[in-house]
Amino acid sequence: MDRVSGLVPFVTPLALGALLTVSWLTSGPASAPQSLANQGYRALWSDGPEGPAGAVRLFRQALRADPAFPYRWSDLGEALAATGEAPMAQYCFRRAVELAPQSPQIAMRAANFSFGRGDRDSGLRLTSAVLRMTPLFNTMVFNSWIRFGGDTNNLLETTSGGDSVPATAFFRFLLMGGQSPESLGQPITETWSWLERRSYATPALAKVWVDWLIGRRRDREAIPAWKRYVTQDPAWSVTNWIDNGGFEAVPANQGFDWRISACAGVKTGLDTAVSHTGRSSLRLNFDGTQNADFHHVEERVSLPPGRYRLSAWIRTENLTTDQGISLAFNGVSTAALTGNHDWTEVSEDVTAPNNQPATDVQIVRRRSWRFDSKPQGVVWIDDVSLRPIENSR
Repeated sequence: MDRVSGLVPFVTPLALGALLTVSWLTSGPASAPQSLANQGYRALWSDGPEGPAGAVRLFRQALRADPAFPYRWSDLGEALAATGEAPMAQYCFRRAVELAPQSPQIAMRAANFSFGRGDRDSGLRLTSAVLRMTPLFNTMVFNSWIRFGGDTNNLLETTSGGDSVPATAFFRFLLMGGQSPESLGQPITETWSWLERRSYATPALAKVWVDWLIGRRRDREAIPAWKRYVTQDPAWSVTNWIDNGGFEAVPANQGFDWRISACAGVKTGLDTAVSHTGRSSLRLNFDGTQNADFHHVEERVSLPPGRYRLSAWIRTENLTTDQGISLAFNGVSTAALTGNHDWTEVSEDVTAPNNQPATDVQIVRRRSWRFDSKPQGVVWIDDVSLRPIENSR
């Protein structure tokens, strides 16, 4: 395996060979060129006496019998690379790409050769072309970029070609790394900055970027991206720290918008027929089947230290039990409404101390300890806000 110098280490020769030869199979006996190629692969990957030199001989014979088939050129290129004949190998890969300019497999083999011999720019250009042809090789391509790409900004300049597709796909790949090494954090940040400088950043990308930052407790870095690309409220993070407080847009369930999760006994959704202001409100239907401990509508907030007023307008219709609907933040709750109420404002003053970690504003209904503990009824919530005290009125 070590003799195959053109292959990126994380792709086993056996797996790549199976991938590249599958299109050669027919229902009948193997053709003469294919038979020679199969022998060449066995020689190339074995520790036998012929080794790469024998593979070169066999692949040349196969190529003479089938000179227009690009895979024959790639086969010979790999064998020549393994014997140290880099210039001839380079010619073979170039010829393969010329014969099959729309083949991601051929381009990927040529890119592996380029990376293996230290020709970074050629490898990046070839893998960028692969990305434009198909997403099937994305993981292979991006692992190559991480291993051989070098400086992130130069990598993106080389691969973009005035097109956002490669850089955007690379950015999503980095973000989806989950438990990726901390060393990937800098390339992710640099890739986002590069996308922004070229106006390739979009609301959809900003949402996943903000979630990635929030997941690493980097909320203060996430706020500018959310404000620039996602929020439609110019007051957000200036005079009001609740985004989409009027439920005028479908909650994004990520970032600094509302996150709504399922709760047994409660149906949650927007109501476009009832609102305090604007076009819609949030509606909660309690069906009387569960003693719901409801805290399943929440929004992330990351506040500068200071005093704030948390408020909302709530309407209730036949909401039973002793536990009503309220807003909660940092251990403080507004008044909880039950029964029947027309639109009523509830509010409470809260404090965000120094070094306060980011936390959530929640809409809650606490569990009841009474015999008649399972609530029925409907609640509407609208115009939620969290404002610095000096701007609260």
